[in-house]
Amino acid sequence: MSAARARPTGTARATGPTRATRPTRATGPAKPARPTGSTGPAKPLPESVGLAEFLARAEADPLPLAARYELVAAARVLLAELYVHLPLKRAMHAIDPVQRLRLLERRLAPLSELQFHAELADTFRDLRDLHTLYQLPTPYRGHVATLGFLVERYTDPDGTPHHLVSKVEPTLVHAGFDAGVELEAWNGVPIDRAIERHAAAQAGSHHEARLARGLESLTLRPLRTMPPPDEHWVQVSYRTRSGRRRETRLPWRVRAADQQAGRAQDPVPTLATGLGIDAGNEATRQLKRRMFAPPPARRAGARTLRSVLAHRTVRLGGRAYGHLRIFSFNVAGARPFAEQVAQVAARAPAGGLIVDVRGNPGGLVPAAESALQVLSGEPIAPVSFSLATTGAALALAGAHTGFRTWAASIRSALETGEVYSQGFALTDPAAITAGLTRHTGPKVLITDALSYSAADVFAAGFQDNGLGPVLGTAPRTGAGGANVWTHELLRVWLPELLAPLPRGAGFRVALRRATRARGNVDVPLEDLGVQADAVHALTRRDLTGSNRDLLTAAAALLAG
Repeated sequence: MSAARARPTGTARATGPTRATRPTRATGPAKPARPTGSTGPAKPLPESVGLAEFLARAEADPLPLAARYELVAAARVLLAELYVHLPLKRAMHAIDPVQRLRLLERRLAPLSELQFHAELADTFRDLRDLHTLYQLPTPYRGHVATLGFLVERYTDPDGTPHHLVSKVEPTLVHAGFDAGVELEAWNGVPIDRAIERHAAAQAGSHHEARLARGLESLTLRPLRTMPPPDEHWVQVSYRTRSGRRRETRLPWRVRAADQQAGRAQDPVPTLATGLGIDAGNEATRQLKRRMFAPPPARRAGARTLRSVLAHRTVRLGGRAYGHLRIFSFNVAGARPFAEQVAQVAARAPAGGLIVDVRGNPGGLVPAAESALQVLSGEPIAPVSFSLATTGAALALAGAHTGFRTWAASIRSALETGEVYSQGFALTDPAAITAGLTRHTGPKVLITDALSYSAADVFAAGFQDNGLGPVLGTAPRTGAGGANVWTHELLRVWLPELLAPLPRGAGFRVALRRATRARGNVDVPLEDLGVQADAVHALTRRDLTGSNRDLLTAAAALLAG
């Protein structure tokens, strides 16, 4: 990967087919020539650096070879001794990650810095498990590569797909390139095929999940959980809202996912024991919010969770409905979150409540299950969690008092050969929500293929406990079914097994697998997700008109 500092600027022109750009020298990518009469963005993306400049900083201080060996050895221990889905992944995806790591250990020396990170990340990506991943060290942690705009997909009634630019950072608006333009090609590749290629490189558990993540990765790449883009810019062919065909060249830029005192931050706490989250998607969610939906100034004394909750009243077919959007369960505590959900639900109109968890990457499992409880008039049955039956899992159960419930089951399984321990609830939602108002009116849940982890748990609980129908914009949710722990947290309890990692590198691992309740007892969430009761294909009006058709479909389910 070149470390050249050339910063391509955006160009746009009315044109035919996209033409490839050739490098002019061996030291880096060519600066794109600006066609006569063309225009481009007035300024680079704010609060960002060019990808080439960012990579030059990273490559100036590479990981020592000894640090690479430490990372590969730590990965082997985690997957072989603590990864709860290892038997499932070996069977469903025909892979052997432990053997792949042994081979990588023998081939480390010739690899470049980025080749090493890419190979280790790919080993985890092939698990198709967004809970279990390699997290790149400083300076990658906390940063996201972005093109500064978002792309969304809708289909015509006959099934023809279209890809619209739904949001653009204002400094990049030029030559008709703005929200509402339709993409036709990406680096000379028809847009449908380009998204398929991006999808093949994603770790989603099933086709719909990979396709959704392939679409998002066109313009957003969390560098903490995946290597940076190979290309330093992209050539985009598009049709403006007036119907003109144009193309533009836009550079990749790197921004912090979140900032505090000018320092890049990780998107989720590393010492939380009840997490179920896709850390990469949480990082991109935070950046999207900063770029495209900056929060209003907070009123003094106001108690709010604006970054994860939004609500409004919508009128559909002459009736009023509440629309509760839960963007994430990544909160500090379950009780304050449940209180906010209870307050919103209590104000819902009599027509019913539309709960929407599209794009929700998960977060705190107790928060998700507590929110379910305040939406139910009866005590809910939470999902169950079980561990792998290994010596390391038994050692953890002996060291951590919170795992004592699982200890006898693991000890017995080491003799009987059972692959998983017994399953037990992670939380007591009724106790957490004691005294809160319950919502007993009609409700419907909207999901998509990016609803993951704690959002999978929420959707499963919604369906298993009969709270109402599930309407999906994809047939299934993202299919992440586990409680995820960080290497840093596991080291607290297993210091003899796990050594410190160099330069802020990290791992996350699915430690306890989730299985469903009531009519779906013992059905795993991992790789399966939650099947929607009805599917709504997003329309152009959904993308440009505040999801009007989607909400109308949800209201129809409530009426039914």
